[in-house]
Amino acid sequence: MNFLNKIRRAYRQSPQVETLQPLSSELRPIYAAADVHGCRKLLGALEQLIQADAKGFAGQPQIVLLGDMIDRGPDTAGVLDDLRRPLDLGKRWALRGNHEAMMLDFVQNPQPHGVWLVNGGYETLLTYGLALDPASLATLPRKRLGQMIAAHIPQDHLDFLTALPAGMWCEISGQTWVSAHAGYNEALGLQNQPLSALIWGHARPPAGPDIRLVQGHVPQEGIDLSGPVIRIDAKAYQSGRLCALRLVAGQPPKLISSQGPRQGTVIIGSKPATEGPRYGSR
Repeated sequence: MNFLNKIRRAYRQSPQVETLQPLSSELRPIYAAADVHGCRKLLGALEQLIQADAKGFAGQPQIVLLGDMIDRGPDTAGVLDDLRRPLDLGKRWALRGNHEAMMLDFVQNPQPHGVWLVNGGYETLLTYGLALDPASLATLPRKRLGQMIAAHIPQDHLDFLTALPAGMWCEISGQTWVSAHAGYNEALGLQNQPLSALIWGHARPPAGPDIRLVQGHVPQEGIDLSGPVIRIDAKAYQSGRLCALRLVAGQPPKLISSQGPRQGTVIIGSKPATEGPRYGSR
């Protein structure tokens, strides 16, 4: 069993449960967006499109980011800077995804061969000005690695990630909509959701008409808006496309997308091709 599967198994066995937070849909459109993965420019462009679209409705827009705001893309540090600031118009919430969970686990217990590193962690550390590669990490004592991380990643970023909820829900036109990164266990209800279901997807998806789930986590080539589960992860860090789903009373769901150049992947040990590190040692 590889290390990533061990983490998934640990979350499946975890007794942690979450109560999903309610979100008011009265007179205001809701926009669920996923998975940003460090694509700061795409997120900024998407939020501008959302604010323009929301002018056709009463009230200000509410944006829910479905987790995995970090890793893989060119500017995780910049994304977290932006998410800690309020929107000019509207409100924004961010949910925890499996990448946020892996990063926090790694920061609490740094391992030179940690699973987070090979799943986008190297790219994230680079945006904080910490350029490491597997060979260099293998020679570092764990204590020294922890000191380097503490010197580069601002504590307020870690506090922000630690406080993220894992799911939200709202009622729209008599139907319950659940927003989560990876899944939802319909049998357990809104107040007793296993964390593993919400951030890793270890649950059967909703199958009936009463509950619809909006999630990221699973990259999609084409996005189907018709089923009980709507997956909107367009793999922004590779495709250059970031999607949001608009939910508003009296209208069917609508997809809104920001489009930019393909982000590509960051080459470990070098600067990102499109945006440089946001932080240096402090």
